[in-house]
Amino acid sequence: MKRILVALVIFFLAKGVDAQISSCAQTLRLAQSTYEQGRLHELPALLEGCLKNTGSDGFTKENRVRAYTLLTLAYIYLEEPEKADEAMLNLLHTDPYFKPNPDVDPAEFIGLYKTFRTRPVYRLGVNFGINETQPNVSSYNPISDGTAKYAYKIGIGGGFVAEVPINDKLTAVANLLFLQKKFTNTSSSLLLTNSYSTSTGTESQGWLSLPLLVQYQLGDKRKFEKRKILPFVEGGISTDYLLGSTIQGTQKRIENQAIDVKTFSIIALRQKINVSAMLGAGFKTRMAGGYFFAEARYSYGLLKNNNKATLYNNQALLFDYKIIDGIFSLNSLYFNVGYVHNFFNPKKLIRKK
Repeated sequence: MKRILVALVIFFLAKGVDAQISSCAQTLRLAQSTYEQGRLHELPALLEGCLKNTGSDGFTKENRVRAYTLLTLAYIYLEEPEKADEAMLNLLHTDPYFKPNPDVDPAEFIGLYKTFRTRPVYRLGVNFGINETQPNVSSYNPISDGTAKYAYKIGIGGGFVAEVPINDKLTAVANLLFLQKKFTNTSSSLLLTNSYSTSTGTESQGWLSLPLLVQYQLGDKRKFEKRKILPFVEGGISTDYLLGSTIQGTQKRIENQAIDVKTFSIIALRQKINVSAMLGAGFKTRMAGGYFFAEARYSYGLLKNNNKATLYNNQALLFDYKIIDGIFSLNSLYFNVGYVHNFFNPKKLIRKK
């Protein structure tokens, strides 16, 4: 018996909700008819009840947007600019992505829309990616006689993204990233036994990175949005702080026993601060309340990662493994993906006199 009573209560509650939704849908149809008949002064009272109610007791989001559109148009033609502004602001708070249709909407409505800030105030998100880091050697150490060869390895990274749209074309971008960069240094040398050895140092560095860039939107944004893709190029500068650096040393000797692999901390041999010029390109596509993005970036190191004064400070690395650096800066190629969420704050723009 109790189950039957519970089922009946749920049934009648659902019926009540459906009736309310149906009632507000009918109200909107009546409001549309009233607007088309020119009885504009009747619209505010007609729509007030469903606009005040939220959730299942009022308009759906789509119908609420349409209701505020009708109200805005009515106030425009009734020459009540302050109420038209209020209705437009409510429309933009309901749907920040709303855009007038120039093929359907009146010019007065489009003109009023353009007097409001409608682009996001900022975006926040995260990204993740991989990188290839290649040392750019300016001079080799005489001990290695120029025989050392550097090669890139794959590192990973990720962190936070903040974007501030400047206008429809330009966006300021800041990242706070943790990056792992890896590369190898391989050299050959003649031992006292007249046999050759090959020494390899695999270096892994941890960086806290702050790239600051400006993105430039390519092409006509409206056309690309229809294709659901927004291509961009970007450029700027990155300032990085070295958190740690280790090198794994190996040495293979011809006709002799190899030396065991050993890892050394070499942060004392590295410069803590790095500054790089950065260029990139990528695309965005709308997803949920923001954008998914993919990009490629290239950074060119402007500062050296080491100096001559500290090259010989790690004696075990130098004498046991015959690993010696040249003087180099770091160039990196990044491939990133991520997501940024839009945050809006629509408001009436103040015209400068």
